[in-house]
Amino acid sequence: MLFDQALTSHDYIPVQRVSDGLILPQALHTMPLENGYLMTRRVSRKTTGRRKKPSPRGFIPMPSVKRRFQQRLLAWYAKHRRDLPWRKTSDPYHILVSEVMLQQTQVDRVVPKYHEFLERYPSFEDLADARIKDVKKTWYPLGYNIRPERLHGIACETVARYGGKLPCEEEELLSFKGIGRYTAGAIRSFAFNEDAPILDTNVVRVLYRVFMAKGDPKTHKSAMWLLSEALIPRGKGYDFNQALMDFGATCCTARNPDCAHCPMKSFCKTYPFELKPQGRS
Repeated sequence: MLFDQALTSHDYIPVQRVSDGLILPQALHTMPLENGYLMTRRVSRKTTGRRKKPSPRGFIPMPSVKRRFQQRLLAWYAKHRRDLPWRKTSDPYHILVSEVMLQQTQVDRVVPKYHEFLERYPSFEDLADARIKDVKKTWYPLGYNIRPERLHGIACETVARYGGKLPCEEEELLSFKGIGRYTAGAIRSFAFNEDAPILDTNVVRVLYRVFMAKGDPKTHKSAMWLLSEALIPRGKGYDFNQALMDFGATCCTARNPDCAHCPMKSFCKTYPFELKPQGRS
């Protein structure tokens, strides 16, 4: 870059007033202007190449905003929490069954099948001893029949390797075929009461709208996981994670969120939410 060419105020952006006592590195090319601001040279994209992606930690809010979000979410949950059967147990097997059933299936369809399945197969041992054909028959009509197969496989492995007791360590949970990062976090949080992050469709929607609001959420998965973990109040992972899911399922919904009654609207980055029209096919 040549520095001996004529420079104008359009080549600079304001950094801070000189009166503020700003100390800049000697190497920073600056010039004072009449309005009392110290100006720094704009750098063209052409001279710097591709822009670096923002750090995943850049989306973590300031402590004051973080506290407000935690407090308001838990207060909202205390009034609006859903009464679901798997919230009345901490049995790892029951939690696992509910989480696998809830994958791509609505809650109201899962509840009756959850009770039926546990009545038929009340433990890892019972499920492991069953024929996969019978397990699929009990599973019907929830669909996605790879799920009962994997659930049966997890039961067999739990009995064979762990004596019928599901481990609580993340690394061991992730070693099971059919247990991904979300399911592992849900088991650790809801069965073992650990402050483990979760990230399902509802949680992604809430975190993206409140704290990010730019780019494609699918490309920010690393940032989302960091944000989900950073927001958990110490020792309250169970309630906080349940609250996040309920909030996304009933208030911050995909198409018609209840922005008027949202407790986060004072700092939500997408408030008021407007559904973008879909392009013509």
